[in-house]
Amino acid sequence: MFPRDRWPTLLGIFGAVVALLTLGLGGHIRDTGWSEQSLLGIDLGSWGVAVSVLALFLILQITLNARTALVRERRLVEVAAELRETGVVLERLATVDPLIGVLNRRAFFEQLEAEVQRSVRYGHRLTALMIDLDHFKELNDRYGHATGDQVLIATGSCIVENLRSSDVVGRYGGEELVVFLPETTTEDGGLVAEKLRAAVEGLAIESDDTGQADALPVRTTISIGVASLPDKPSTGEQDLIRLADEALYAAKREGRNRVCIASGSAGAR
Repeated sequence: MFPRDRWPTLLGIFGAVVALLTLGLGGHIRDTGWSEQSLLGIDLGSWGVAVSVLALFLILQITLNARTALVRERRLVEVAAELRETGVVLERLATVDPLIGVLNRRAFFEQLEAEVQRSVRYGHRLTALMIDLDHFKELNDRYGHATGDQVLIATGSCIVENLRSSDVVGRYGGEELVVFLPETTTEDGGLVAEKLRAAVEGLAIESDDTGQADALPVRTTISIGVASLPDKPSTGEQDLIRLADEALYAAKREGRNRVCIASGSAGAR
């Protein structure tokens, strides 16, 4: 079947043939005295009319082709933009926790591994914070999981807002968050952790799911374990997280809503 976008060429050929048949074979041009010369038995005037008709429709075909190419190019640009947007969305889905909006565990550890390697290679300090919401199960039991989600979101946002742009936050699992602070000593990491603890303690989280019209804002606290990358070259990201996790459990044993620094770290208490 002849393609639709080639109809001007088809019409041009058809028009040229009609011109040759009606003018050439009918002898119309010869009778009017346009030309006494002929080609293949058809006078040149008829050929001129046929070629003119064909050229007119070929020009129309070229114009149509240019317009089609422009539309196709624009569509390709739109498709490329849509693919880029889709890629961004897919990358976000693959790396970001959908509830809190921080890195998920896999993406966080990928970045932490690279940062640990850099710190070990160049001797730079790196501090990790393990953060856990205190009595979160009791909060869920009392107010419901919808309120628990609101508390997690508000806590995550508060932590991100109180960190530098170079610091990285991830969701370790459940109500646990983990942070790494590049170029940060243990002492400075402890100060950052205390800043985060105080900021979360001061949050007043409004919830529509507390079951009471005049309910007070929900409040929560966090416990934080702090550990810094030791100077031993063999230390990896799992060792750093383990040390911070041990310090976190020490903070919980000591009563929660506090900061503890890993045993053996400078500034530990």
